[in-house]
Amino acid sequence: MSSIIQNNQVFNNEIPFCRAYSMESKKMLEERFLAHRISYFIEWQDKSFFQRLFDRKGNKIVCTFKINKSDLVKAKELTEGIEGVKFKDYGDVQDADHIRRRSEAVKEHYDKMVLPSLKIEEISEDE
Repeated sequence: MSSIIQNNQVFNNEIPFCRAYSMESKKMLEERFLAHRISYFIEWQDKSFFQRLFDRKGNKIVCTFKINKSDLVKAKELTEGIEGVKFKDYGDVQDADHIRRRSEAVKEHYDKMVLPSLKIEEISEDE
């Protein structure tokens, strides 16, 4: 019996969405993503020597939010107006043809190959 899951299959649909530079903006992003069921992953960046030296309050951070690429349009709409966030540039999000599932792209570019029609003949038992 063969296995359904193959070893060479990789399912990584995460894309870097934005960077948050304060704890308040990070919390707002998390609350909105959780409320609208958008899965995310936070990747923390280490602070440089100068950032640690000049950060007196201790609330400045640098973290990257990664989301599933199918949720990009919805996440972009939810995060409008949050300060302390820098977005990655993916072009015009409304016409994001390059950010879609492969199955959707294949459906649009369906090869209109003409298949021959099947001929079904009945076989009588008399022959």
